[in-house]
Amino acid sequence: MPYTVFVASDVFGRKTNLELEFPFAPTMAELTNQTEVAFSAEQNTVRPGTNQPYMVSKFHIVDEISDDWVEVTGANQLRNFCQLYSFQPHSTRYTESQGHIPPAKKGVMSYGGANTSRSPTSHSPGWQQQHASSGPYGAPTMHSPSGPMGASPTNRGYSQPPMNGTPSHRNGSKLPENIGHDEKVRIAFEELDANKNRVIEPDEFSRSFRVCGLEFTTATCDDLFHKADFDKDGNINWTEWQRFCELYPALLDSLYYRLKAHWEHLQETGRIDAFKTQRPSLEDRERQAQQALEQAQQDADDLARRQNDADNGVADAQDRARGAEDAARDGAQDIDRARQNKADKERDLQNEKERERQAQQRAAESGREMDDANRRAAVAQQAADQAEAAEKRALDALQNAQREKEKQQAIADQAKRDAAGAQDRHNQIIGDIPRTVENAKGALTDADREMQAAEQRQRDLNQKAHELQQAVNDAQRRRDELARQLQAAKDRQDPNRRALTEAKNAVSDHDRQVADMEERLIQEDARKKALLDEEKSIVQQEVELRQQRENLEAKEGELRTAHTSFFHAAGRQSPGRSRSPTNAAYGTPGKNDYRPSY
Repeated sequence: MPYTVFVASDVFGRKTNLELEFPFAPTMAELTNQTEVAFSAEQNTVRPGTNQPYMVSKFHIVDEISDDWVEVTGANQLRNFCQLYSFQPHSTRYTESQGHIPPAKKGVMSYGGANTSRSPTSHSPGWQQQHASSGPYGAPTMHSPSGPMGASPTNRGYSQPPMNGTPSHRNGSKLPENIGHDEKVRIAFEELDANKNRVIEPDEFSRSFRVCGLEFTTATCDDLFHKADFDKDGNINWTEWQRFCELYPALLDSLYYRLKAHWEHLQETGRIDAFKTQRPSLEDRERQAQQALEQAQQDADDLARRQNDADNGVADAQDRARGAEDAARDGAQDIDRARQNKADKERDLQNEKERERQAQQRAAESGREMDDANRRAAVAQQAADQAEAAEKRALDALQNAQREKEKQQAIADQAKRDAAGAQDRHNQIIGDIPRTVENAKGALTDADREMQAAEQRQRDLNQKAHELQQAVNDAQRRRDELARQLQAAKDRQDPNRRALTEAKNAVSDHDRQVADMEERLIQEDARKKALLDEEKSIVQQEVELRQQRENLEAKEGELRTAHTSFFHAAGRQSPGRSRSPTNAAYGTPGKNDYRPSY
């Protein structure tokens, strides 16, 4: 049910009363803001193009105790369907003037939506016009200097019933505890008038007694209703209800507090039911916390497995890196050996070159020897030729020459043989020199290729070792990142555990609070039932005493009638009355009659 506030103010010298609706009881800030928005729109409606916004300086409200205007200092002074007056800040443009507050109409920017004019008493235009200038129950007026700008609400009287728009306490607000008789009369009338037609019908009357637990018989209920229905039109109007409550104050008090207990019980039951509806959300919160904890545990386990795999990967990478380092060290040793071998081959080549040089020297010497041998052979041949010529010239010397020839021939043959041997040795030396050098060069080339291959292997091993070291570093980084993630997952588990514990505690606290609320409600209901059961006898006694009093008054009336008839018949003067005719006619106590306190 929306919360309605009537706010009146001066708009360009004309009193305007706007009905503002809120989804619930507004704060002062919300009330001020909504009032400024609604009256700014009203100003623009009256004078289009108005650029000056409406500003609220203060609010005044009718105080129900003093029946006077007082300043609103807090939202606790507001009530549903209350009438306020808004003052604007003093300025040369704005001046207050006295005048009547008109019936309220919807504010243009109110929560209610459409701008439809409706007075809180629109169900009865005649009554509204009759009481338009009445007090707190109707629209307050501004016609005397006692209130703000001359406004003064009239005194509350029996001649005016509550407005149709006056809210029932069925909307959830509590009935006040300590209030006066008039307020109890008004609130009880509102509560019994279920259909809000401003009269209490028979079924509403009897149903209210049943709801309140006043187990009167049907005859008693009908009798009470007929006593209240003074004009016998089948309904109890406001004036009749006031008169009835004067006659039965204990019954009014019982009705009021039973209605109060009834609605409070419904409110408390509704509050407990509403509180119970929170349990599914708490259970959802607990389930979500449990799922979050399980998910965090699963993530932590997964991260732990991944970290274990990462540790194994780091160990494998480190093993491969150590193997690569060992291979690199072996490759370095192979390079050292290849370099040593190359150095040895270079030394061998130098030695072979030295031997080649020496062999060439020997070849040169043998060539010289061969030349000498050839020369000696030529000389010997020449000597042989000379000897042969001498043989021819000297027969005598033939024998000597023959011997000399043979001797020289033998020397020549020996020289030829020596020359041939020298030639063979020269050729052998010349032939051996290329093969030795070439072999040394080939060995040096092979050693160089081996060294280059070893260096390439070493570079490959170094590259592999570098790559494996990078793999180790990457594996270590991944392992460290997984360790951080694992630690973070473990850290997240603590809040999740706390959230789960808090959720479980919240569910337990909720169940305990529900149980406590239900227990308190049961105890309060038992206490109230005991009080109400005790009160039944008091109400019953009041009804019976009232009946006895009415019977006595009826007998007294008959006696007075008979006495008067007798005096008239006897020609005597009629005696005076102790009570006013009006009170006797209406059956109500005079101002000096006894009225029970409650």
